[in-house]
Amino acid sequence: MKVEITPHTLHFHQPAGTSRGIYTTRKVWYVSLHDCVHPEHIGTGECAPLPKLSCDDVEEYESLLRNFCHILETENNKSEAPEIEVFIPATLREQLRPYPSIMFGLETALWHYNRRTTALSDTKFGRGERGIQINGLIWMGRYDEMSKRIEDKLNQGFSCIKLKIGAIEFEEEIELLRNIRNRFSKDVIQLRVDANGAFSPGDDALQ
Repeated sequence: MKVEITPHTLHFHQPAGTSRGIYTTRKVWYVSLHDCVHPEHIGTGECAPLPKLSCDDVEEYESLLRNFCHILETENNKSEAPEIEVFIPATLREQLRPYPSIMFGLETALWHYNRRTTALSDTKFGRGERGIQINGLIWMGRYDEMSKRIEDKLNQGFSCIKLKIGAIEFEEEIELLRNIRNRFSKDVIQLRVDANGAFSPGDDALQ
């Protein structure tokens, strides 16, 4: 088994505001596991920490990822029985605990590889036959920008709206939520907020 790492930069269609800054791009790393005997047999996972938000957003991220993948490849290639599923060794799993985005990417790649299928999951969603319920995410911005994004999500049929808050006056953010609730009951539209570090640990949550 061979492990390959492919860095990639994602470009946002529009600037995405958070309490820690504005994203225009996002760096991700794709991990691919390859069967050396059967090249068509692969497993793919994505390692994608959020800059300034993820606990494992560290400067040496890529070098750590490459080191962990080297250990994964070396330990699994010790086996002389290729039919055995590849796995994360216990010692490596402990090292990965402070880096959840890397753990997620490796576990996804292993899950995919061990099932020996081109599909990431054998479900109606994985086969492109059915969508899944998801919230309509409203990135931070000016009041009028966020208001328009909310309208766009409602018009697209979302039944759950999630606002990233902390960029504008708190009362304006409350007003955005109040406007939705005045128009739609909780049985029709669910409301969620994502503070992402907008408040200090000493601040009490509003009741």
